[in-house]
Amino acid sequence: MIRQTLRFAALAACTILAACSSPQAEAPAAEGASQAQVAAPEIAELDVDSLQQSLNAGEDIFLLDVRRPDELQENGLIEGSVNIPIDELEARLSEVPTDKPIAIYCQAGGRASRAAELLRAKGYDAPIACGGISAWKARGHAVVYPAKSGE
Repeated sequence: MIRQTLRFAALAACTILAACSSPQAEAPAAEGASQAQVAAPEIAELDVDSLQQSLNAGEDIFLLDVRRPDELQENGLIEGSVNIPIDELEARLSEVPTDKPIAIYCQAGGRASRAAELLRAKGYDAPIACGGISAWKARGHAVVYPAKSGE
């Protein structure tokens, strides 16, 4: 049910973050190309307000922050997020659940989209790129700051 709700919200969201958008030009099919080839499904994107609504509604969503640890100190993170830097994600897939929706974010959206593509390629069902913490904060949503090491 939660997964279906998030999928619907992702598809229904009218205001997708510009930073997340990665327009891809579709190349015309080459003559003689196999009709059997199927394009990979696009990664769903969800705007930060819709994500906040889902969290406020108590939906069980795995929040994946793919930024570097120093970025968390500087810009904060969404409460309840798990930080796995994009460069470590493939090696740490065992930390990402397969039984709940996954909302991925970074600073501005680019790494979140790449992380969603990686998870999709590894068999995860419908990971959702949610843009960046910059848009989250700009919309007035709360962030928390991790304790500095040694505190």
